[in-house]
Amino acid sequence: MILRGNDPNLTKDYLSQWIIDNPDKRYDLSGQVFENRDFSGWRMSKVLLNNSKFISCNFSNADLSEISAINSEFIDTNFTKAALYRANLSRSLVTNSNFENSWLYRCVFSNAKITDCNFYLAKSQKVRWPSDFRLEN
Repeated sequence: MILRGNDPNLTKDYLSQWIIDNPDKRYDLSGQVFENRDFSGWRMSKVLLNNSKFISCNFSNADLSEISAINSEFIDTNFTKAALYRANLSRSLVTNSNFENSWLYRCVFSNAKITDCNFYLAKSQKVRWPSDFRLEN
């Protein structure tokens, strides 16, 4: 059974167990709106978040490796120390979000619009940035 994002039964433990029990499947939370949700420390690897919107959500210390968040919106979102290994955020809007100390290895931001975000100390090897984006020191 797939619980929707606003279902109170969608918890950190539930999703983690679902991922363990279904290693060949991807949990689908596409097309949903999340506001002020605390996903800190959650295991969300390989979750589908396409066409979703995240407003003031906290993903600090979360495992977001290999997520698909194509054409999504992240506004005032905290990714501090999150693992975004091979995450796909292409064509997404990312505004006023914090990626400090996050792990972005092979993360895809192609054709994304990134505005007023903090990437201080983020590990950004082999990232596919938007063509017009430059990290400032």
